[in-house]
Amino acid sequence: MQQYPLIGISGNHRQDNTEHDTYILSYAPNGFVTGLERAKAIPVILPIVSQETAHEYISRVDALVLSGGQDVSPLLYGEEPHINLGRTYPVRDAYELALIEEAYRQRKPILAICRGIQILNVAFGGTLYQDIQSQYPESTILHVQKTMPSTATHTIEIAEGSELSKIFGTKTAINSYHHQAVKELAPNFKAVAWSSDGLIEAFESNEEEHYVLALQGHPETMVNDDEGMQELFNHFVDYVREKRLF
Repeated sequence: MQQYPLIGISGNHRQDNTEHDTYILSYAPNGFVTGLERAKAIPVILPIVSQETAHEYISRVDALVLSGGQDVSPLLYGEEPHINLGRTYPVRDAYELALIEEAYRQRKPILAICRGIQILNVAFGGTLYQDIQSQYPESTILHVQKTMPSTATHTIEIAEGSELSKIFGTKTAINSYHHQAVKELAPNFKAVAWSSDGLIEAFESNEEEHYVLALQGHPETMVNDDEGMQELFNHFVDYVREKRLF
């Protein structure tokens, strides 16, 4: 009987103002749930909690997905906020840093998407472009697309022999909803994909004992229309099931 690994998805907060009260809702984008379930995993949203409880989360899941969301606080990588910095959420930063620390300690596989690639890089000493348009003049393509999120809008070149190339080959098209990007890559990682203007679009771990697949695009918004993006989730879950834990 096939085993269904338990995959934790880092959650976020959304505040809803109602007629009577103000509610903070815990959530994660449903595309992650869809992609993981189709890959025959059990997706579990991990709401924002204390750092201590975040450590306990990791003990109970087989792998971690870091989801998208707010900008990462530049104070975490030694910079002051740029004038074009978007909204940050230090509570979530601290929570996800705790998840990452414990996932690495327990050698749990990590799939990091959009903000996920950024907070993961920062966790190990990397830095970010706080705003691509004003800090990266080499940029020649639109990184915050104006079309539907299910639509790929630019291509990325992928390093031959990388984990990502096993899924997409050496070139694919991806969607793009980010005004921040990896600047200095942390020494734990190696870049494996780039946009045509040279920005890092994906990285993986340099260390065999740690499985990391980090992607700047949003495959979770494309899984209903693009079989290739579903294959990303299939590949990740297969690794967890066959190579690591089951």
